Amino acid sequence: MGLLPRQARTAILVLGMHRSGTSALARLIGYLGASLPLDAIQAHSDNARGYWESTAIVKADDQLLRVARSSWFDPRRLDLSRLEPSALLSRKDRIWEAVTAAFGDAQLMVIKDPRQCRFVPTIVETLAEHGVAARAVLMLRSPSAIARSIAARDGTTSAFAHLLWLRHMIDAERATRGLMRTVIDFDSMLADWRAAADRLLPLTGATMPEGETAAAIAAYLDPDLRHHEDGASTNLEQPLAAVVEAVRAGLETLIDRDDAEARAELDRVYARLDALSWLSDDIIHDELRHRRMGESDEPSPPASQTEAAVVPRQSMPGPTPPHAEAVAMIRDSGLFDDDWYLAAHPDAAESGLDPIEHYLTIGAPRGYNPNPLFDTGFYARQMARRIAAAGGGA
Repeated sequence: MGLLPRQARTAILVLGMHRSGTSALARLIGYLGASLPLDAIQAHSDNARGYWESTAIVKADDQLLRVARSSWFDPRRLDLSRLEPSALLSRKDRIWEAVTAAFGDAQLMVIKDPRQCRFVPTIVETLAEHGVAARAVLMLRSPSAIARSIAARDGTTSAFAHLLWLRHMIDAERATRGLMRTVIDFDSMLADWRAAADRLLPLTGATMPEGETAAAIAAYLDPDLRHHEDGASTNLEQPLAAVVEAVRAGLETLIDRDDAEARAELDRVYARLDALSWLSDDIIHDELRHRRMGESDEPSPPASQTEAAVVPRQSMPGPTPPHAEAVAMIRDSGLFDDDWYLAAHPDAAESGLDPIEHYLTIGAPRGYNPNPLFDTGFYARQMARRIAAAGGGA
């Protein structure tokens, strides 16, 4: 496989909602000649074939969201204008440092972090300021499949997961209209990787892979990557269901016809969502109630979008107020190694939570360790023995 000459450094941004197949897409682009990150997050049971995203870039992106009082699981509009210019500049500097750490002086790189859907212009500006041109790939997957995956992992309601999908995809689609871009469907990529590669080749400047590379791609992109089946979002109430299906249909149109008419139709759908200002508020309210109470009762009228489900407390992302003191105590102790924890537990890096908050709410119950010298499981067993010896109860 030969590469065509390039005049400038290029970054291909892989943009799509979490759990949408962006990892598989990033790896395919790597097979097509783009450099993968040197500090890629290690494979995990949630994604046994690798995330193909940079530990440093994920951390820098997460920090940008934090200073803007947001996170990957925040479906509100992201407003970076609230940041002081110096604060935004500092965040952009950290992102560029992370890009350099991940890719060195690579001429063609593939940058994958679903968080970047929310602030594509900032990423594009940062790259351009350092002589790197940005191109984009939008990854489409059934929103219902994504919602089931998110719900299984994080315990969210279906409505909230769909709202997150809308926010990520709308922000990414709008912000990449001025870039050289293509759109890939996850299921179609698994069914026919050559057709997907053919759409990607103009971005990479490569030729269609053959021989050992082609065999490696075919072995990597098999149906086992599809953990949640496609399907319509029939469990959603109106008007959310209609908006989700309209956005999905509009994005699918871009696969074959990314023109002014298709974009105008998407804008009309986006305007419908914007006009329903109460809808997002209701979904967020019901999600908070769901997390706080683990309730399974029917949605409150008149416009609730909560999917009835009972979620174990330990699976809820985000700390509840009683954890604030514990978070501060652990942080002040100096015994929690943020970088080590995120590298050792990729799901923590992907969650967007503060590492200590993740440890308290999700990691510790799973037996994760806060640093390489502390064994959470051993500590828990010792405490249990002490309580039992003292005659203590639950």
